[in-house]
Amino acid sequence: MNIRERLEAFWAGEKPDKIPYTIYHNEWRHAANEPDWIPMFAAGLGVVYHVPTVNFYRKNIEYITDTYRKEGKVIQREVLETPLGNIYALSREGWMQKYWLETAEDYRIMTYIVENTELEPCYEGFLEVEQEVAPYGIPLVALGRTPMQRMLVDFAGLENFALHLYELEDAVMTLYEALLEQFARAVEIVAAGPGRFVSVLENFTAETLGPARFGRFHIPLYEKYFPVLQQSGKVVGTHYDGKLSSCRDLIAKAPIDVIESLTIPPEGDMTLAECREAWPDKLFWCNINVSHYDLPPDELKQVVWDMTRQGTQDGRRLAFEVSEHIPRNWRQSIPVILQVLDEIGNG
Repeated sequence: MNIRERLEAFWAGEKPDKIPYTIYHNEWRHAANEPDWIPMFAAGLGVVYHVPTVNFYRKNIEYITDTYRKEGKVIQREVLETPLGNIYALSREGWMQKYWLETAEDYRIMTYIVENTELEPCYEGFLEVEQEVAPYGIPLVALGRTPMQRMLVDFAGLENFALHLYELEDAVMTLYEALLEQFARAVEIVAAGPGRFVSVLENFTAETLGPARFGRFHIPLYEKYFPVLQQSGKVVGTHYDGKLSSCRDLIAKAPIDVIESLTIPPEGDMTLAECREAWPDKLFWCNINVSHYDLPPDELKQVVWDMTRQGTQDGRRLAFEVSEHIPRNWRQSIPVILQVLDEIGNG
């Protein structure tokens, strides 16, 4: 099997010849021209690309960006100009310093932007990427985040959003409803388009919202819209890279096919054995903790063996990935993992 065939078997709940192992293109790209990747690809490593099949067109809205250096760091200021007023965000070296939403007026402007954004299919781009990145690259359909996660992660930031839920509830809920309508339209377009795996890049960690809000805002949305994708032949994965134990029972009932970027302690708070007990039928696309890559080879091998024993009894429903940070010693550590996956597959 090649990496695409292994992932297809994994997504179908079938047993590949060995457990798939991938790296996000967003991480791999930092060293993409290095020749050391070639033998790793030959040994089974794949690169996943998150490719949208929906285009967003803003009407009556101007987007302005200014990039400059300050104290040796790259600063980017982004502005959205609308008939109702302007909002802006500020990032430093790619990390947000000032989020879009801080006041009720900011929420009103963002609601206007969402309501004045049209969605259209862009299937050709996905099909082109699919051809261009073969044989070691695999495109995933990037659906984006659900409304509550989009506000928390992209628009307001965790600290501000926690305050906004209490202080600006009406403004938050108005924007939520606009985003929900937009998400529903995006699901329709994705369901009708190409691609097998749909990535819902939630970046969810349970302590940020808790089970009550997760049950109120996430679960009903999953139950309504994920089956639309699944009935069109898609496999739906949610990027849950944090602590999940407080929501484990709710996750168990949700129609999620794959928990992607699933991370064991210390970043997460559930071992793979606990995850498998809680979610026996779900597929796990597991992130190996960044700190584990610094272990001596024998210890790193043991970590992968232990995760495999806990995550699968028969070689099905388990894959590994690099989804958060490219290991600094990737030339040494990734081949170790590829080797142990060969040993597991042959054993």
